[in-house]
Amino acid sequence: MEKVFEIQVRKVEKPCYVSGDIPDLMAGDICIVEFAKGTQDYAKVCTIFNLGEKDEKQTISGKILRKANEQDMLVIRENEILKEEAFKLCDGKIKEINLPMKLIDVTYSFDRTVITFYYWAAGRVDFRKLVKELASIFNCRIEMRQIGLRDEAKIKGGFGICGQEICCHRFLKDFEPVTMKLVKTQSLPLDMSKISGLCGRLMCCLIFESKMYENGEDEQ
Repeated sequence: MEKVFEIQVRKVEKPCYVSGDIPDLMAGDICIVEFAKGTQDYAKVCTIFNLGEKDEKQTISGKILRKANEQDMLVIRENEILKEEAFKLCDGKIKEINLPMKLIDVTYSFDRTVITFYYWAAGRVDFRKLVKELASIFNCRIEMRQIGLRDEAKIKGGFGICGQEICCHRFLKDFEPVTMKLVKTQSLPLDMSKISGLCGRLMCCLIFESKMYENGEDEQ
């Protein structure tokens, strides 16, 4: 029976929804997906819904072809090796053209028809010359995605002041707004070195206990 799957293609990408009829596919599994434009990619299954359970406002963007097998995992590992060379080449081009941007990560689609370059920049960047040169080298579609500092931490990972792997890399699917109001509500010290994550922004975990503190205020 066909179901709806919430999947995450990359850590930095927001989850999306696809359909499929794969009986043995479970949350946490890696699957191969074909998207509407014909590109095949791999993704992690987050949640599984029966038809009618999903919010109808969420668009179905593709179809699951299969649960990743040994051959698929070999291709994925090969892509991880290829992306290292692509990163070095692109980073060199950025320095050569002298563009005001910092390359953060590179990903290949499963079928290697698309290479996505994730970068950080303080403002807009005219990277048309860069894309033209990269396309002539890789002979496939080139996508440039501007991301924030929180996204960089989500991709690279690391350990927070709590001693555990940072939440955004370990399990968060998307970011929620974290404000100084949460810091004041929880009576935390206004010392940025103690309330900031590796990204330099307020720690995501401040939001986890916010409702408990808000409920405490309501009871007083």
